[in-house]
Amino acid sequence: MTIHPRARTLLAALAVSLAAGAAHAEWMQPDPTYRETQQALRDAVRDTAGHADDPARLAALGALQLRLAKVADAEKTLARVLALQPGNPIALAGLGKLASFRGRDGEADSLLALAGEAPGAEGALRDRFDLAVRREDWKGALALAAKLEDEAGRVEQLQRLSEREPITIEGGEGAPRTIVNFERSWPVPLVKVKLNGQSVLMAVDPGATEMLVDPSSARLTRVETQPGERTVVWLGGRMAARSGILDRVTLGGITVRGLPAAIVSLRKYSLQVNPQGVPIAGVIGLPMLRRLGVTMDFRENRIEVSRLPAPAVTGGTRVPFELWGVGELVAFGSVNGGRKMAIQVGTGLPEAGIGAAPEMFEEFGVKPGKLANAVRSVGAVLQGRPWSRVTAPTVTIGSLVGDRVPGWSGVVDVQEFWRHGIRRDALLGPAFFRDRRVTFDWSRREMVFQQKP
Repeated sequence: MTIHPRARTLLAALAVSLAAGAAHAEWMQPDPTYRETQQALRDAVRDTAGHADDPARLAALGALQLRLAKVADAEKTLARVLALQPGNPIALAGLGKLASFRGRDGEADSLLALAGEAPGAEGALRDRFDLAVRREDWKGALALAAKLEDEAGRVEQLQRLSEREPITIEGGEGAPRTIVNFERSWPVPLVKVKLNGQSVLMAVDPGATEMLVDPSSARLTRVETQPGERTVVWLGGRMAARSGILDRVTLGGITVRGLPAAIVSLRKYSLQVNPQGVPIAGVIGLPMLRRLGVTMDFRENRIEVSRLPAPAVTGGTRVPFELWGVGELVAFGSVNGGRKMAIQVGTGLPEAGIGAAPEMFEEFGVKPGKLANAVRSVGAVLQGRPWSRVTAPTVTIGSLVGDRVPGWSGVVDVQEFWRHGIRRDALLGPAFFRDRRVTFDWSRREMVFQQKP
């Protein structure tokens, strides 16, 4: 189908906003990529005035609303477009993305397939691939990977996964929960697990979209590896990785078999999070955690795990979350009382409760302290770019508020703001969870927080 010329012009502003990303943000102003998209949205609002029945103009408006994470407005606008023009690819792709984020997988796959690869729906193919990986539809992901250049290094792993038995869980029957003490909870939570039968130390991070394993530990524990290289995104940046499959991972007497993994160098990370201890073997990410009933108790320095369905949790503060891409746990909140923003939830960011690009902190009037230069080396070690210490007066997710939250400025690459075609501004870190107990309710997609009395 053809797209209205004005709509195509407005959508082109999305690419322009990314090109502006290298420019430095103005103090107390959004970064250039955000401002460019805001201006495009204002233009789209103006162009739809008096044209409420023009699907092309409305589709451009809805796409920009979605890009700026104005999800309620976007959903309403794009639904209107489909009512006027059922085959509109922009509306199909946008509504498919939202359905995927919210766990309506069948609906998402159908909408994204209908969107195809038409102009304006370029992200639909990526969203379908991410959804297939999250659903462990390895054959479906394999077919889509052939159309995505940056997934060529994952083809061998997907082929192998499609030939193996499905991922299985063993143990934990009859036990309401098992308590595993953190070996240390600061600067990130570390636990002992068995990886392919060998006892190792691993970090716990629901912000990791894959199981991460250091190459030396992969060799020691005889992790099955596949040829080819690819990139993974973790802690706001990209890392080179090889693919692997973990025969078994055991935590608290519960074993998960057949998990896919990314083999990445964690040596520098290990020196930062466990400098006087044994090297960490890897990171337990969302692919394993979402298969278990999980409570991370930072008051008692432990993690509690069980087989699903986990015991119900009563009381507490409930914070809804979504799963973006292959499995990024995202909640909506704010920093320093500013605009509503998407924040990825994790516990792998060392010594901090919030991490973002400098542009985000500058937008909300948060700047590095006097001693920031003394600690810039941490980021340079982990990502090759400097981080500076900041303190956010408040950080909010849902209705939960943290005061004077320590953070790192420089963690997130500006280009990662728009990774899924929708704005995501920051990463939550373990300091936000201190003195809190949080249970992940996977069926309801909520985090249940219980604070220290």
